[in-house]
Order: sequence, then C-alpha cells, then structure tokens
Amino acid sequence: MKISDKTAKIILAIIIVISLAISTFFVYTKQGYHEDELLTYNLSNSQKQLSIDGGWNTPEDFNEYLTVSGNNRFNYGLVVENQITDASHPPFYYAIVHTICSFFPDVFSRYFAYSFNVTAIIGVMIFLYKIGKRVTNNNLYALTAAGSYALSIACFTTTIYLRMYATLTFFVTVFVYMMIRLYDKERIGIKDCFLLLPVITLGMLTQYYFILFAGLTGIVFLVFMLKDKRIKDLLSVIATAVAGIALSMLIYPHIIENILGGNRGFGSLSFNIDTVTIVTYVIYKLRTYFHILAKEMFLGQVWLLAICTVGTVAMWIYLRFIKKQKTNRKALFFVIPALVFFFGISLVSPFNSDRYVMASLPFISMAFTLAAIKALSLVKNNKARLIVPVGVVIFSAIALYLIKPYYIYGKTNLYEPKDKNCVFIGTAMLEWNKCIDKLMQYDGTMIVQTDKISPSLGAELEDFAQSRGVITNGKISSLANAYMNNGGEKNLTSSMEKIHSDKKLKTLDSVTVYISRLADQDYVLDCIKKNTPFKSSELIQKDYGFDEFFNWYDYFVETESYCNVYRLSKS
Repeated sequence: MKISDKTAKIILAIIIVISLAISTFFVYTKQGYHEDELLTYNLSNSQKQLSIDGGWNTPEDFNEYLTVSGNNRFNYGLVVENQITDASHPPFYYAIVHTICSFFPDVFSRYFAYSFNVTAIIGVMIFLYKIGKRVTNNNLYALTAAGSYALSIACFTTTIYLRMYATLTFFVTVFVYMMIRLYDKERIGIKDCFLLLPVITLGMLTQYYFILFAGLTGIVFLVFMLKDKRIKDLLSVIATAVAGIALSMLIYPHIIENILGGNRGFGSLSFNIDTVTIVTYVIYKLRTYFHILAKEMFLGQVWLLAICTVGTVAMWIYLRFIKKQKTNRKALFFVIPALVFFFGISLVSPFNSDRYVMASLPFISMAFTLAAIKALSLVKNNKARLIVPVGVVIFSAIALYLIKPYYIYGKTNLYEPKDKNCVFIGTAMLEWNKCIDKLMQYDGTMIVQTDKISPSLGAELEDFAQSRGVITNGKISSLANAYMNNGGEKNLTSSMEKIHSDKKLKTLDSVTVYISRLADQDYVLDCIKKNTPFKSSELIQKDYGFDEFFNWYDYFVETESYCNVYRLSKS
C-alpha cells in the first residue's frame, strides 16, 4: 500500500497532534516534580540562596529561587555562571528555558520548560519520519515507524520530563538523519557541512551524552565511507565534526572538566566493593533497563520484550545467512548506535533511570517496528503489512490504559496543607529541592539539617539488592554511606539546635513537619518533642518503601515527598 507525500504529511501532522495532546494531558495532571525538574528552573533563572540551616523561607523566597526576576531577564551570563557552579551540564538547554521564562518574570509554571520540550519532540517525530523514509523509501512504513514512537509511553515520558533530554533526543535524531542524508549524496558540499556544524555544536552544548551517540553514528559513517573509498567526503565530515567540537568548547570552555571531573553520580565516590557484588549488580542494572524498556514500549511486560527481541534477531539471522540478503546499510546508522548506546549507558549510568537512554528510544522503537514490517513482507500478501500500523495503534491504546508514565506522580495529599507553617528536616543531600512546590503553599517554611542518618537505610538497601539478585556481601550499605558523604559539599552538618530556640515555633499551636527518609526519624521526633512545646505527633503521609519497586531509582522518581510527613501539636 502506497501513500502520497501530501497524504503522508497530513497523517504525520495528525500523529504529532495526538501525541502532544496525550502528553499535555499528562503534564496537566502531573502532581509534583522530580527534584531535577525544579533544578531546571533554578539553574536557568536564579542565583537565589534559600535559608537551609534553621532560617525561615517565605513563598516569595521559593518563587524567587525558581523564577526570573525583573532585573535578570535575558541574563545569559547568570545562566552560564550557574552551570559552571553546578559542573554537570552545558548551558544551551538552560539558556532556552531562561529565554522562555524571561517573558514571564516572577512567574513559575511547568508549561515554560514543557513548551520547549514540545518543540523538540515535534522535531524528533518529523526527522524520525524522514529517517524512515530514507531507509524504507515507503511513506507508510516511515509513518508507522514514527508513529510507533510518537504514540509510545517512551515519547510521553520524554516529553513531560522537564529536563534537557527531549532536546538531546532532537539533536541526536537530526544528526542521525544528516549522516544518512550525507551518505546518500553523491558528493558532500560546503553547504552540507555548514548545515551539520550547528547540529554538532548545539548537541554538545545540550548534553554530553550527545558525544557518545554522535560518535557511534560517526563510526558507522566512517566504516561505510572507507569501504566505498569516499575519502574526500569523509574528510569533509570529519573536519566539520572537529570544527563543531572546537566551537562548542570555545563557547563553553568547561566542557572537558565537566566530562572528566564532574560531580555527578558514583564516579566521584570513594568506597570499596568486591568483584562478586560488581558482577551481580551489573546484571541487576541490565535487568533494570530491560524493565524500563518494557515499560516504555512493551506494555510493561519483560516477556513480550524478550519474545520480540528473539524474533527480531532470529529473522535477521534467517535473512542474512540463509536468504543471503544484505542488511540495509542506512538502517545500521541508527540500529548499531542505539543498541550500543542503550547497553553502554545501562552499564555506566550513575542511577538506573529512563532519562539516560531516552535519546536511543526512538531508534529502538523504529528498529522493532521496521523488523515487524520486514517479517510480514515474507508473507505473500501485501495487506498483511497493514497489521503493523494497526497493531501500533492498538498497542498504544492498551499501553495508555495499563501504564502510568514516569514523572506524573499524583498520589500525595500534601497539596492540602493542614497548617500555615512547616518545618523541613533533611540531610546533606538537600532533599528539600524536591518539595519546593509543596513548601510554597505555607506562609513560612523552616529548613533544618540533621547529621543523624537513618540507621535502617543501609539494611533496607541490602535487603532490596539481595531480593533482586545482587550478592552484596555487605557492600551496598558501604556504597550508601559513601553516597551520603560524597565530597565536601555533602559534609554532614546539623542545625537542629535552631528548632530549640526558634521564637516563631513557640507561638504556633501546630506545625507540619517533613522528615527526610534519609534522616533518623526517631531521633528527629524525639528531639522536637523534648525541646519544643510540640508533644504529640500524627503521621499524615508515610513515604513509600524500597520493596514497592523493582528499580531502586524508581523510588526517587515515583515518590512525591521523599519524606515522612507529620503534624505536630502542643497537646
């Protein structure tokens, strides 16, 4: 079945509208934020410092922490300074968010960052279709491949997560398309190189994982160009890549030190761990990422992912070695990089999270979809190939019914405050970052730090890991301790004594108290009751336990408070 270019564009536009309508519904119903989503706004807009050692913060303080002030509109120097201090990511994405927020000074809205995610995802779907068209030379197949991602949980999750990963996915997709396009050309000209240059530069300035994906795609391009003896064209592309890298470093010279010595993840930790624990933990990480992939694309069913994977590999072996059909070279431009990227990131990611592999998910979706189309092409009935597009629609509808995407939350009752004031008691991990949108509801919020860590945390992590096949030998609790004491910025400090002497607290009849899951709950409650007029406590929301999740990172993603929340009163 063939579809004209005009009809294909109309259908693609409909697919995009449907995809974004679903994502917008999820954003509208989103309740709560991942702490990094709130950091998106802080690092983009403000250098406001909150009082976190026993001082009180007002809603205006939290708003100033997240928004652009009238004096800092379009202040890109502030954006760059924040990224230098954070030492985690390059500044381009934050500069875009800052630009959007600058049109709405002193206003915080999830839709500011989301609006740019929407723009990026529209680009992803368009270029995914273009890649499908170049690989298959068939509009229906290209639409089916683009639609399989556009209507997947993977796409919705990427779109609603208010970080730079939708933008990263856009630049990765454009880069892959341009590599295939350059490979298709009889001769690569200066204009082609000028079009490629900003993609490389802005991709690097968006997220450092772009370097890995672009490098893997570049290797595929290199091999095929050498095989075809197109040395001059190859050198032109290499020169453009070098120029793009140099330009990005010229714009933001901190790239090298961020990549080699950033403060992210476990790379900066100091702890000893044995080989058996490492091996079993690696196996657990791979299993976790398969669970993530199953949730994003296969109705949450690992067995379904396994069947499709085995079937795809078996079909490729049959076609390649029995039927002697050569693999489509252009398909390898995204299949090989996506798979290597997915497995590589699975092994080295500091946390087990879907965000780290988001850039590979459009291509993994496309690979499975095109493999299904290819398998049905072996059936001598052209109408059989319609099974795949129809299946994509049915599959997507079932997924929407069965699967709750990450990052929408929606279980907490903390948006109905019982008091006008609250106290947040956390650790050196600065957990209050994740609760800012809730703390803004109170007339005043006192943020306090404790150096007393939960005595059961290590044992809980040990039990969690062991129940999922990790032979810990007691090393997981060591890892947790290393994480809690990571670097000078996380030195354990305490300002609990401020609670004892605070005059405002003494005037209140009751107060809501957030106690971080990482803190020693019994110590904190006992300390408050002994040193303040508040003698009775009521648990108004209990935090979730590790045992509710297969992936321990889900705990950080799916829990909305990361705290046990009490109401303390004088009687």
